[in-house]
Amino acid sequence: METKICSNCGNEIKAGAKFCPKCGTKQESMRVVDYPYLVEEASQFYESIPFLKILQGKTLEDFKLSLANDLAKIFILCSGADGHLDPRETSVASMILAFVINGQEFVDSSQGIVSKWQIAPSHLREELATKVIKNLENVFVDIFERNKLSGDQIEQLIVPNFLKNIDKAQGTSFADIAIAALYRAAQVVTKADGTVTEEEEEALKKVWKLLHEEEISESEKSIEITEEAVASQETLDEILAELNELIGMENIKQEVDSLINFLKVQKMRQERGMSKTPISLHAVFCGPPGTGKTTIARLIGKIYRSLGFLTKGHLVETDRSGLVAGYVGQTALKVDEIVSKSLDGVLFIDEAYALKPEGGLNDFGQEAIDILLKRMEDHRDRLVVIVAGYPNEMGRFLEANPGIKSRFNRYFYFDDYEPEELIAIFEKFCKNSNFNITDGAKEKLLSVLEVLHTNRDRTFGNGRLVRNIFEKTMENQANRIAGIAPLTDEILATITGEDIPPEFHKSIRGTNEVKKSKPPSKPTTKPKPKSHKQKPPPKAKEDAKGEKVNYCPECGAKLKTKAMFCDQCGKSLNE
Repeated sequence: METKICSNCGNEIKAGAKFCPKCGTKQESMRVVDYPYLVEEASQFYESIPFLKILQGKTLEDFKLSLANDLAKIFILCSGADGHLDPRETSVASMILAFVINGQEFVDSSQGIVSKWQIAPSHLREELATKVIKNLENVFVDIFERNKLSGDQIEQLIVPNFLKNIDKAQGTSFADIAIAALYRAAQVVTKADGTVTEEEEEALKKVWKLLHEEEISESEKSIEITEEAVASQETLDEILAELNELIGMENIKQEVDSLINFLKVQKMRQERGMSKTPISLHAVFCGPPGTGKTTIARLIGKIYRSLGFLTKGHLVETDRSGLVAGYVGQTALKVDEIVSKSLDGVLFIDEAYALKPEGGLNDFGQEAIDILLKRMEDHRDRLVVIVAGYPNEMGRFLEANPGIKSRFNRYFYFDDYEPEELIAIFEKFCKNSNFNITDGAKEKLLSVLEVLHTNRDRTFGNGRLVRNIFEKTMENQANRIAGIAPLTDEILATITGEDIPPEFHKSIRGTNEVKKSKPPSKPTTKPKPKSHKQKPPPKAKEDAKGEKVNYCPECGAKLKTKAMFCDQCGKSLNE
């Protein structure tokens, strides 16, 4: 029986079905090439092959060519008895091959084309996508014809077996990652037309068998790897140097050192044949925004990789919106997609407590939690999860979910930065952007930060607050020097006290605004209708033209006609 894939949920359904029985989505014909989909699938494949970013020089070129040839052989198997892929299958195959052959530069340029595609009118999308795909197919045809053998004549693939030899020597699992990526590529191409025939199912079985053939002999290898060819990955010492360069966070640095010592000892015990102690690599990060939680999570991923506990150690960031859907059956798909991207690395869930809001009895967040726990168990040797958020909310979140709490036994507590540390962060921004800050500017900035730090609450922006102050400072500096001629390098690179904004008021996530004086909080309810008795706004004054103008009694700003609030300081004019 012929089947096709639901365009909404991915469920396998009958080829002639007009609606998906799982999600109810109407199935429409696939006329226009979905260019963002092609780029997404090709990007996932490219990111899944670790050696594309590790190798250099001629070895990299040999590896890419061997990988492209392996892909061509797999696509030939997928093409069936007639030896041809249909146009949509060819589009997907061409994009994957183009990513492999052209590398990171092509990956980056493709994202630009996606942006154009997304804003183009519907009648121009097919024209744009078709033009790009036609150029890609030239690469595809060349490689496809070079490997033009029947499915029965294809006996071996080079790359999986090459990586198996690397894994034996280094104790890694590159081959497993590559095999999974190659098989997924075969599935994506096979399902590209929206159907899966019995013949295509048989083709996928052949691909699976080919990918799991015994390794080839040394004499048959076509890739020669040398130490010079491998781009050096960061060593543990280099990662620790990067950690120690971070401003403040002394308690976090000590916790990381303790973690490293523990993992080193456990690894030594395993290498000497001692009993294996269960190790939980998952962690809880508690702290306010802007305190470096994401940065530390990224470094921990690198540390796990350097010690051999993860093969990639990359970081995938998400939050509730990336895990929870609004419809039945969609949340599981979102969680599985995020987990798939995170395998062999770290999944960082910010504001994790939002997955289980207070009072959310029928919320899909609980479904996301349940599925995530299952995936953490299924992939316990390949997935590290770090959950992060405010301390109080994270405490309630973990207490309310025993299944989650039992899987996390390592906690990191992040504190607000001190004013002196915030100054150091500002100076780092200046250094990275080729600015010099005068002593007068530094003194003024310190006084501003001390006031903000003294009056801080849970929404204090920390590093994000400093970034916003820095961006406003650059804007002020540009306005100050715009009329100066000639503009020397020293003038362009100098920040003075005049450039420092007088004061910032805090808001969550460090999205701050300049203010002249402390504004009162705006009411959360709408102003009362005019029929109610209200205190009239300040009396109007006459301007130079003799026209009546109202001014704010708090900050003196000119008011709009019939204004209820001052748009400069937020002062209520009806008090």
